Amino acid sequence: MERKKILGMSILLLASCAPQQPSNQFTLNGSIEGVDGQYVYLNYASNDSTQINDSTLVNNGTFEFKGTLDKPCVQGLLYMGNFNDRQNKQYCRIFLEPKPITIAIDSKNFSEPKIQGSFAQAQEDSLNAAIKAIEEEAAELYKALETETDNKKVAEIQEQLETYQDRMSKARIEFVKSHPNSFVASYYMHFLMGKMAYNEIKEIYDNFSPEIKKYGDVEDIEKELATLAKVQPGAPAPEIRKEDVNGDTVSISSLKGKVVLLDFWASWCVPCRKSFPHVKELYKKYHDKGFEVFCVSDNDSTPDQWKEAIQKDGLEKFYHVLRGLRSYKDENGRHQFDRSKDVSEQYAIHYLPTKYLIDRDGKIIGKFNDEELDIKLKEIFGE
Repeated sequence: MERKKILGMSILLLASCAPQQPSNQFTLNGSIEGVDGQYVYLNYASNDSTQINDSTLVNNGTFEFKGTLDKPCVQGLLYMGNFNDRQNKQYCRIFLEPKPITIAIDSKNFSEPKIQGSFAQAQEDSLNAAIKAIEEEAAELYKALETETDNKKVAEIQEQLETYQDRMSKARIEFVKSHPNSFVASYYMHFLMGKMAYNEIKEIYDNFSPEIKKYGDVEDIEKELATLAKVQPGAPAPEIRKEDVNGDTVSISSLKGKVVLLDFWASWCVPCRKSFPHVKELYKKYHDKGFEVFCVSDNDSTPDQWKEAIQKDGLEKFYHVLRGLRSYKDENGRHQFDRSKDVSEQYAIHYLPTKYLIDRDGKIIGKFNDEELDIKLKEIFGE
């Protein structure tokens, strides 16, 4: 009897001394069919936003990464090849959690691995499956768009594709709204909030669980809400004061007493260019009643194209400035952006064209598409 007790205690002691994975450590065990002797890299952010770029050698098609996470869930990038060379880089994204995770990669389809062990990854895989089903429905249209040369038919195809794109966007938004405790939801908000209204973004953010607000990818969402709050109807329009196409200084504040259409555009933006004939009609109709057009262009790196588009489209009567985004290469040769003088940041611009209307007191009336703009200007000026 005593011997059984000692044996039992020994087993318990051995179990308690067995190595256990720390609570904040992840293990990523992977396989890549047909690969041996090549390096695979894992990039992810630590708690202080420092980028960790780990590497390991693939041995007979298998590899392993171990690391610690300061958050319950972090998105990482797993890749092979040169990180800065898109043509010679294969990669996939993965949600890392402090637990054992496995990943199986087909070297011919690196971007769609099979991942197990990550709850967040399972959520994203489920969302991606729903999106892929919609993409497959539109596959024939995408093929037709690649080969079609007739401009009228191209426009018709693009219009049909917009229906599918709207469905995909709605599917993602519905996922975000129905998963307030999901790290995947907070991640996807980065790509969705640019086309969402302030109240909709705020409702989603307010519904996020305390854990997501503490550890989730919410910093940019909070920044977006703070920026949008400053350009809501009734708020003073943030000042824009820059040199125009002729080198003269122009500003939004100098146009007080006028109703101003603030139009964010670019010479390379086809919908922007297509909207200008209509904007010119509005200018002709309401200018004598106190209507001005102030254009901000995303052409800082191509000013000659900006000037050429203004002349070609007959926009000389409008006010024109560049947004102020400066691009440069860092010490590692990577492209970086200096946004310190970027006026688009002040207005939370994510898509072009974007049009704001400013009243005679210099206050925001709202953000409008072309149809809404017609209605509002008729309301302000009358027929």
